[in-house]
Amino acid sequence: MIQDLRNINPQFTMEEIDAIVAASIDSLNPMIDPVNQVNSMINPINQKIDPVNKMVNPSEELVILNVGGVKYETYRSTLTAYPDTFLGTMFLERNQPLLKRGNEYFFDRCGKIFRYIMQYYRTGKVIIPNEDGITRKEFLIEMDYFQIPRAGSTIDRIVILRLNEIVNTFKYLIKEVSEYHMYKNSFKKFITEIDVCFLDNGQATVKAGIDNTLTDIFDSSKTYAYSIISVYKNEIKNYLEAEYPEITWEDEHRVGSVQYYKIKLCIKWELDHIKILNGSCLKIISD
Repeated sequence: MIQDLRNINPQFTMEEIDAIVAASIDSLNPMIDPVNQVNSMINPINQKIDPVNKMVNPSEELVILNVGGVKYETYRSTLTAYPDTFLGTMFLERNQPLLKRGNEYFFDRCGKIFRYIMQYYRTGKVIIPNEDGITRKEFLIEMDYFQIPRAGSTIDRIVILRLNEIVNTFKYLIKEVSEYHMYKNSFKKFITEIDVCFLDNGQATVKAGIDNTLTDIFDSSKTYAYSIISVYKNEIKNYLEAEYPEITWEDEHRVGSVQYYKIKLCIKWELDHIKILNGSCLKIISD
């Protein structure tokens, strides 16, 4: 810049040039200072925002559980901390594509008893209610539905959790397949089959006819599924057929160099208009 000034007017002395440069800088300062002031205000805010952004984690997503009209708010990570339970499995990362959009989920269960179910997720302890007019039988029914393990020794709990996971996965599989065929058949009627095979070498296969989206649903439990089925097959069959009157369970056990259990679930459902109304919020209107 100094050389440019010398070229424009060689009569300028070095002292005069320095004075011109200094005056130019002084004239810019009033414009620079407000910018610096704004930056000084923004920087502390950015410093506060950055740690928050770093803390954001998909597992900390807030979910709303609407249980019989009573809403409970919790974090997804609170539920997935117990992956062998019904809600723990439902909200696992691998199952996110199967969930509906939004963060509120409805369960047609007892909202008052669910308070104690949430206590288990938050504390890891089963607290049996002795108030609110809740009977022990009612409480245990809800515990079983949400696959909350009952009290037992630490070693017993290993088997309890594994058994619950197998049952819970069957229930989730039935639900997803049923919803798919209900939508496909305009909520009228459908008949479909689910074929599940557990091998003693720790492999599992599922054929549900839904674009192969559920073929790996037993991945987390396949290593011990054959052993669990070997011991508790009849109990699981009776439980599922009682829980879902629309299904029938057939199984085949092969013993030899390769051992496996083949299980066929047949779901036969037909719309019962009155039954649906009586179980819905429209029951009052229809009465």
